[in-house]
Amino acid sequence: MSDTIELVRFRLKQDKTAADWLKANEKINAWITQQPGFRFRSLSETDDGEWIDMVYWESLNASKAAGEKFGPEMGATCEESIDMASVVVSRSKMHVMQRG
Repeated sequence: MSDTIELVRFRLKQDKTAADWLKANEKINAWITQQPGFRFRSLSETDDGEWIDMVYWESLNASKAAGEKFGPEMGATCEESIDMASVVVSRSKMHVMQRG
């Protein structure tokens, strides 16, 4: 078993602001931190408005299990703010982690 990084890239809907998304994201953060196998999450925004949600899981299975529950439980929260056509999700096995 090895840690898995889930990377989600997306853009907000035209009429939504970063403040709108960060407020909606409070619900998502509360949900995700309670999922089995959750390790760490960061959320960032690029200069051109693309958002990057990076979640570290203890395993690929933990990431997939949370992903299966996410849509039914949290999908509506995302759909309020995110341009769903822009969403790209990838998962990768982590080989090295360095701490500062």
